[in-house]
Amino acid sequence: MKNLADRIIAYFSPQRAIQRHFYRSKLAKLRLRSDAYAASKTNRMTGAWSATDANVNTILKNSGPTVRNRVRQLVRDFPYFARAVNVMVDYTVGQGILFQSRVDFPDGGLNKRAIQQIEDAFSFWADEADVARKLHYYELMQLAKRQDVETGEFLLVKTQPRNKSAYLPFALQIYEADWLTDLHAQAASPANEVDQGIEYNTATGEIMAYHFSDPDGWGKAQRIPADRVMHHFQTLRPGQLRGISPFVAGVLVAHDLGDYMDTEMDAAKMAAKYLTFVKTPNAYERQYGRVETDTDTDQQIETMENAIIEYLNPGEDIEIASNPRPGSNFPPMVKLVLTMLSVSTGVPYELLSGDYAGMNYSTSRTVRNDFAQQLRPICVRHIRHFCLPTLREFMDMAVLTGRLSLPGYYANPAPWLKSDWQPPGMESIDPLREVKARIDEVSFGLRSPQEIARSRGRDLEEVYREIAAANSLAEELGLDFTQTPATGVHNNPAAITGESEDAEEQDKADRTRRAHLSQLRAVR
Repeated sequence: MKNLADRIIAYFSPQRAIQRHFYRSKLAKLRLRSDAYAASKTNRMTGAWSATDANVNTILKNSGPTVRNRVRQLVRDFPYFARAVNVMVDYTVGQGILFQSRVDFPDGGLNKRAIQQIEDAFSFWADEADVARKLHYYELMQLAKRQDVETGEFLLVKTQPRNKSAYLPFALQIYEADWLTDLHAQAASPANEVDQGIEYNTATGEIMAYHFSDPDGWGKAQRIPADRVMHHFQTLRPGQLRGISPFVAGVLVAHDLGDYMDTEMDAAKMAAKYLTFVKTPNAYERQYGRVETDTDTDQQIETMENAIIEYLNPGEDIEIASNPRPGSNFPPMVKLVLTMLSVSTGVPYELLSGDYAGMNYSTSRTVRNDFAQQLRPICVRHIRHFCLPTLREFMDMAVLTGRLSLPGYYANPAPWLKSDWQPPGMESIDPLREVKARIDEVSFGLRSPQEIARSRGRDLEEVYREIAAANSLAEELGLDFTQTPATGVHNNPAAITGESEDAEEQDKADRTRRAHLSQLRAVR
């Protein structure tokens, strides 16, 4: 009620609203007790800090369009922001979060026949998943993730393609977040309210429908029921209706860095243009007849050729211009700001900047592990809100149209919907060293081969099939790859990585690791 009253008063009398805010701040100061939080106290250092006290949807409605436009412009014009978006998309989706059916029998074994049938049908439909027939299903997935990073949300509408030759009467159409509108949007029920183009039930918060305008913002809004729309964003506060770019905290930092770099480079270019300064008591006589005129700017220019001896008039002197730009503080300042941008975007500094100087195995492994830990919930969120809803709709349509024959599907679809979605993995930094550790972990039962394959973005069954096919081909051609080279490099990761550890230190480390694993096994 207080916020509503403030908004009403501000609409009719902005001056009165400012007075109310001023006196409320004074009253808050009087009510502060000695045991109050330090963060809530008002003093000469924080007196001008007036934090916004508004509903999350009001903040998003007022700030969302501006943030979207600024992030998009930074992605277009600022290389580091474009790099941050590409890294997040490549490491969370990559070539696609791969679908794998996992239908099993009641006794627990995999139903390979049903799995093959479902995966073949899904692969066929994936080529036609885009209603415009331009993008593959996995490319739609990439585009949705890019929208999620840039605008903070993605929108897909489930449609029926007009092409009668389509494999299934089901396709996806991706929408821009800007197409959601309140203009000419009316709720279908008095119990509902439309906010930022989203119609929801005011009592429960349930989303009932979405109101879209055409891309140019003209014409009557189109109401689409919520069950036909896939709308996802990261929910940060209860009751939130729209998303905000996860890069929002780095927008001003990136803009300031871009301005700083442009200013420094412009200054360096201007300083580089001035080679010498001629000191003369009569500038007019010196320049007259000895200078050229730039036809574009109509300015006089005096040039100096190589290996020319210039005889000066009495009183004249030549001073070579110095060019101190960029200054010595430029590189560390850029690195500091890029570090701040790395924190705000969640992309490691090395990946964001392309600066790998000073890295070794330990730091590389730490950076990779931290980044992998950060990506896990992001990948899971994309699977839950993009992959699984599309899979359910695909299965319903495939069974309904007879493309799939799954007994008892409509009575209990859960057994037929079991699936794995494999995000892109990361290759080893030091394969020899890490493979040895993985072998020990598998030998002592601390890690499964499936987990190791998933960490590299692969399916263990697919890997084993490729190995079997390779062995069969080698046997057919009479080739033998079982011999192991007995070289120092083979048993010495330090010789490969270039670090200071020698073979004896590595062997000692291997023995220590095996002893620890033995102790863990004994505990188990």
